[in-house]
Amino acid sequence: MKKLLLFYILLFTISNVFSQTTTEYYFKFKIQDKSELKELTRIISIDKVKNYEVIAYANQEEFENFKKLGYTYELMQKETSKSYTMATSVSQMENWDRYPTYEVYRQMMINFQENYPTICKLDSIGTSIQNRQIYVLKISDNVLEDEAEPEFFYTSTMHGDETTGFILMLRLADSLLSSYETSAEIATMVNNIEIYINPNSNPDGTYRGGNSTVSGATRYNANNKDLNRDYPDPRIGANNPPQEQENQVMMNFAESRHFVMSANFHGGVEVMN
Repeated sequence: MKKLLLFYILLFTISNVFSQTTTEYYFKFKIQDKSELKELTRIISIDKVKNYEVIAYANQEEFENFKKLGYTYELMQKETSKSYTMATSVSQMENWDRYPTYEVYRQMMINFQENYPTICKLDSIGTSIQNRQIYVLKISDNVLEDEAEPEFFYTSTMHGDETTGFILMLRLADSLLSSYETSAEIATMVNNIEIYINPNSNPDGTYRGGNSTVSGATRYNANNKDLNRDYPDPRIGANNPPQEQENQVMMNFAESRHFVMSANFHGGVEVMN
């Protein structure tokens, strides 16, 4: 009986700690001047701004720091899909009307290389905190060589719950590879550019609910950190805190290449930097 009681106490403690570490606040408030956003964006994750109303996300620590600023705020319910159709096999992704489980995602990336070995190479540039792979596909006509060609990098889903770009990057890879032999336009791109595609840079956030579903996906990584606000800030200088594991992986990869153009896909408000 004592062992059973101890088990339930331990289970409750683990559940309570987990719920605390995954707290995500979604809220809105008003500002007086848009110059306030410069300081606010260092504290919270701003989702959108319409006129002088701000909608934002924050984890527990960020939210406590935000409240110290004295703004009047209103907590909101984050809109989520009521149901998610998951693909449990690669064949179920043919119509692009499902989300892949983590294992299906892995197999899709492996299949790209195996089905198009002359123009596609798969690399894992590192792992997430929970040991999920951070994959990058290289698509080029001489894929095993470093040619004197411009290098383009496409990456998505730094926020784990922004999954539109995740699927679009998989579709981009599929389109480039499957159309190489039939489309002169795509062949020209592949023959003259080294294209790198990372469909998901925060797999722990996307698969927070487990490898079999994207239900429960969160913008944060396993440490409950917003990766979009974790990179070195040039306004602060060199003394930035250590980056999260996923960001360090991405930084190491970027420093090993010579990208001339890059696109980082998010979901929500349309922005191009």
